[in-house]
Amino acid sequence: MCDPVTAAVTMAVVSTVGVGANAVAQAKTAKAQTKAIRAQQALVAEENRDVASAEIFDQMRGARREQGKIRAAAGEAGLSLTSGSIEGLLLDSAMQMELQGSRSIANMESRHAANTAEASSMLSQIQKPTVLGAGLQMASAAASGWSSVQSAKITKAQASKV
Repeated sequence: MCDPVTAAVTMAVVSTVGVGANAVAQAKTAKAQTKAIRAQQALVAEENRDVASAEIFDQMRGARREQGKIRAAAGEAGLSLTSGSIEGLLLDSAMQMELQGSRSIANMESRHAANTAEASSMLSQIQKPTVLGAGLQMASAAASGWSSVQSAKITKAQASKV
């Protein structure tokens, strides 16, 4: 049969080392989760930029088509491109294109802010062990083990008196 004091010491050491290993594993898991969330955040940001760029390019093509139609209609009607009404239509088309571009950029920025807020929320839920917390857990395990060792010594001393 194993000596109760030796068994208690062994259990105390195993418990303390286990707590330390658990803290290291938690830290690695938290780091991996943070890295995954940051990667997802970067991917969504890139997708948002791509969507905004595509929208702006589509709006520019649409505005050029519209301006081309205005120019063609003015030419067919024999009107000068610098006449007030034709020039006004061309300027209005350009202004509408700028407004749509600004709206696309504002939407992209809004999606980016939402993405950042969501990532921040997920990051805040990650439980990262602190050095102090891990130390306290290890100290608690060591104290519990020390208490077990002392109890085993007392039990052994009482058993040897009998």
